[in-house]
Amino acid sequence: MKKKALFLDIDNTLFSSRTGIVPESAVDAIREARKNGHYVFLCTGRSRAESMKYLNYPVDGFVFASGASCFAFGKNIYDHPIAEEKVNEIRTLIEEMQFGVLLGGAEKACLDELCYRGLDSYLNRSEKDPEVRKRTMEANGMFPMSERIKDDPVYKLGASKPHEASFEPLIALLPSPFRLVQTLSSEAADFGDISDATNRKSDGIARILTHIGIPVEDAVGIGDSGNDTDMLAYCGLGIAMGNGSEEVKAVADWVTSDIDDDGIRNAFAYAGVI
Repeated sequence: MKKKALFLDIDNTLFSSRTGIVPESAVDAIREARKNGHYVFLCTGRSRAESMKYLNYPVDGFVFASGASCFAFGKNIYDHPIAEEKVNEIRTLIEEMQFGVLLGGAEKACLDELCYRGLDSYLNRSEKDPEVRKRTMEANGMFPMSERIKDDPVYKLGASKPHEASFEPLIALLPSPFRLVQTLSSEAADFGDISDATNRKSDGIARILTHIGIPVEDAVGIGDSGNDTDMLAYCGLGIAMGNGSEEVKAVADWVTSDIDDDGIRNAFAYAGVI
């Protein structure tokens, strides 16, 4: 059997925002695929800090911040943080729109009050206890802006907005080569990731494949939203989640079932790795 490399998005691909958990069938599928000799990587728009609770998952590495930071077998093979002056420039633009701000670093993701409230709603949909909610946020590497670590580099910015507002005015003002892709929605807000467009998920995947010696035709990308389209188009096999957007389904080679209906396990079976 030829070795394959599978690249999974996190939010609403691996982690279900409806249930607040990763389906057990997804973790079992990852373990089974690796036992069968294949490689599994998480490929996310989240920074390393935002992915803290997944760092000990049974995977072979990570593509963080849509390609800005890449790890394979515990080794950092690519590292491209955003220059501090650009971070400050983009942060100012977001704040002028009166949107919420997230700064995604390696150690912490720091959020202003607006963005914190929105992501708290996303990660703690049904939880009432404020202490439990806080611990969940911290487990996902998310902290108030006042706790930002001075020397922690920023790999992506996030913006949150009310549902009735549009990201388009902010997109028009972003300096080249930065782009904003809407990624999530909670009861409180919509969210967009702002990253260097020269570092896309597909670029991160290419770096991983070169490092591990797997051709792109043996790569499988699995995702659900707009920032996954280049990943699915690039990989030899692109699979969209059943709960995914129409945009990502349009570029996929196949559409699996819903995340909460064994979507990852069915995707792995279709890819022939379990």
